[in-house]
Amino acid sequence: MNYVRSALLTLSVTAAFVACSTRDTNDGDAASGADNLTGIVLPVIEDDSNGVQQLTFPPDAFSRVPQFTMDSVPVAVAGGANGTGEFDLTWVNLVHVLSDNRLVAFANIGASLLVFGADGSEERVIGRLGRGPGEFTRPGGVSVLPGDTLFLSDVPNNRLNWVLPDGQFVRTSTIQWERLRNNAESVAGVLPDGRLILHSAGRVESTTSDTAFRSAALVEVQPITGARQSIASIPDLAELTVLQRVRGRDQRINKVLSFTPRARIKLWDTLVTTSQGDVYRISMRAPSGTLLREISIPLRRRPVTQQMKDDAIATALAAVEMFRSEGEGNTYTKDEQRANALLTPSADSLPLIQDLFVTPNGTLWVLDNAAESGTDGQMLTAYRSDGAMLGRLRIPDDARPMAFGNDRVVLRVLDEDDVVALHVHSVRTTSRAGPRSRDVLTSNDLRLPVNPIPLHIRHVQIV
Repeated sequence: MNYVRSALLTLSVTAAFVACSTRDTNDGDAASGADNLTGIVLPVIEDDSNGVQQLTFPPDAFSRVPQFTMDSVPVAVAGGANGTGEFDLTWVNLVHVLSDNRLVAFANIGASLLVFGADGSEERVIGRLGRGPGEFTRPGGVSVLPGDTLFLSDVPNNRLNWVLPDGQFVRTSTIQWERLRNNAESVAGVLPDGRLILHSAGRVESTTSDTAFRSAALVEVQPITGARQSIASIPDLAELTVLQRVRGRDQRINKVLSFTPRARIKLWDTLVTTSQGDVYRISMRAPSGTLLREISIPLRRRPVTQQMKDDAIATALAAVEMFRSEGEGNTYTKDEQRANALLTPSADSLPLIQDLFVTPNGTLWVLDNAAESGTDGQMLTAYRSDGAMLGRLRIPDDARPMAFGNDRVVLRVLDEDDVVALHVHSVRTTSRAGPRSRDVLTSNDLRLPVNPIPLHIRHVQIV
């Protein structure tokens, strides 16, 4: 594959380099500092005409950094066939790793938090569906604050909740949400001053179109009191209006394309970090909305093969049989559901970025589709907060990454009985680029320095 190539600066972490800042962001910048890993790759950094730092890597940076691996045997398993009913992980869409390696899983259906021990043992269920004390109606996700305090916003109940992993509600605050059309209810994170970073990613547009289009995910800052502020609009789901059968009638309905690119929004330290998927670009904004820096790699998107499309249709048909039944409030008949599943449009190429994850110590992991065609497994890349590329990790195709700890990854898998489980695997480096004389990755190897300063390197010439 012929990629566009640009200058690359590869430094050993034992070498000295100069870090300097040319401007004051006043919003908390990302970091630079010594590291225990050898072979990390630093980007070429230049300011564009708008004063935005552009951190650029060539495609072959992926092959130059340490290649991480994960232990084949998990250090912990949560859920699965041995789990009890109240700890069912089927509808869990968000997982966090706490400082002591316990897991907190959020079930959006059932509106509850599931807490597991570091060994995967079932500890407690926090919350239930409802409007009373200790109950949630439609939480917009979960964030972990310092001290492992769990934060949940609950828009329908007009409440903010601060909960400890032991189940204690340490604070509940009433807030009157603005009922805006964008429906930005999902929480990307909480700033140190308590402001919420909200977004509307994943919402299907109501506007119809005869050509494929992308919806927009709004990113907003909501203070505890006062009006929220919109700070960005990120291209989101690719959609197309198709004709479907609903209750025996033809109806035009928006469907999300299979393999759609999508917006991802995370709070990385104090920077609002986003990607839109169709290009390999990670944008970082101050909470004011000012675009500060972007990490980018010039990559071509891989084509979606016919086998991929067939597999996506097979998955959709299986979902019809497993989760959707007639006579339970569903307005579609089974035959209509099967026919409509076959009409789902597909993108022609895979998104370059699929998801973003932030570890407790401030490392950003990026799940991508940048691997060469024909290779097995999914690939993730770790970035230090100054933009340095720390390494690549391959995980199996049949697993879904849900969270990262400082030295581990949490995967969603189906066990031998097709029951959802969370497998926790230790992450290691290869012997080629391992830290010191050991090969176990620890929190010191991927650490976030305090009060960081961005690294500026210009006009680098490789001899």
